Amino acid sequence: MPDKTPTTASLAEAKVNVAIELCCGLGGISQGLRALGFHIAKAYDSWDEAVAIYNHNAPEPVASTCNLLSENGRATLKTDRRQFGDVELLAAGPPCKGFSQLRNGHHDGRNGHNRVLAAMPEYVALVRPRMVLIENVPDLARHRAGKTLRSFLERLAHPARGLRYRVEYQIYDASTYGTPQARRRMLILAVRDGSGSEKLPTAGRDLGPLYAAVRHNRKVPAELKVYMDILADPENLGVTSASQALSDLPLLDPGQPEIERLYASEPKTAFQRWARHGAPNVLHDTRTPGVNTETLSRLRHIPPGGCARAIPGEHLNGLSRRYDSAYRRLHPDAPSTALSTKYDCVYHYAAERSLSVREYARLQGLSDSVTFPSALVCRRSAYEMIGNSVPPQLVQGVVGAAIRAAG
Repeated sequence: MPDKTPTTASLAEAKVNVAIELCCGLGGISQGLRALGFHIAKAYDSWDEAVAIYNHNAPEPVASTCNLLSENGRATLKTDRRQFGDVELLAAGPPCKGFSQLRNGHHDGRNGHNRVLAAMPEYVALVRPRMVLIENVPDLARHRAGKTLRSFLERLAHPARGLRYRVEYQIYDASTYGTPQARRRMLILAVRDGSGSEKLPTAGRDLGPLYAAVRHNRKVPAELKVYMDILADPENLGVTSASQALSDLPLLDPGQPEIERLYASEPKTAFQRWARHGAPNVLHDTRTPGVNTETLSRLRHIPPGGCARAIPGEHLNGLSRRYDSAYRRLHPDAPSTALSTKYDCVYHYAAERSLSVREYARLQGLSDSVTFPSALVCRRSAYEMIGNSVPPQLVQGVVGAAIRAAG
């Protein structure tokens, strides 16, 4: 079969916007960029399974395994760089474990996860793109009392002698760009001096109080009622609830096996039509996790939108209900709370179980055309790479607005 990957010459002739992706994971950033017309020339990640899933779902198998902290990784990118021509955008989603509130002890500045972010200016100097996009968690702004972020932005602005970038950052909630999940993320944009006037859009309104009011059946603040109308409208992709994302999928019991399944209905919402566009007529990755008797007993006492705090004391059986993050159930009329890399971080609003990989992917803003064959990835790793991915709608919305700002 002939190689269908465009050559550097053909890309330049067609004036294609070439992008390179570092720390690509399963490809959430690239999916958002492709929707804007970017051509992903190459992608890199250190996790073999994520690279396999990226290539399985991408138009071309451009991802490869690469340790960016190694000399071999630097040499690989330096060699590949000669094939790219002019690079419009270098995008990266470095690991956030060292900065996240859920870092589980990964807070030392010497942590390997933190070092990947610190290495990004070095790769900017090597690739010399016109623009740079970097995604991370909002807690990066507080790490070491802000010193980590300030130092990083200074280095990104001056990555090499004679190379200067205008740098800015904003913190966004992916739910305000149509992702069915309240997920706050920092996006950093750098534009090479004199090359353009792209600018990040202003962060939208904090809709956390609206989602809390819906989940707990409280009065919606008057100033947020207009957003309630958007949330309630199944044809408005501005904000998407859990049921607007999931209600056309089969409602399965716990412990169901992996088989091809039909959709439960025709698409009912704009998001469901988007998710099913270009996807097969049968569903994959619908296997549901099992639930033990004790967990089932607890879930029966938790209403949609609730958590462990709703479990009566006599049914706790030693479980602490101090934390709102334990035993969270989706509310059908609000976006999901932020997903982690663990399959049991959230439970279905209408079934007493956690979510299938397909449901998890939907809530992360991944379409049904993105699949996770068992020959390439185990189910546990599928949840992890979904939880670590960047919602494509967030990338598409923010980068698209930045480009439009430049006229």
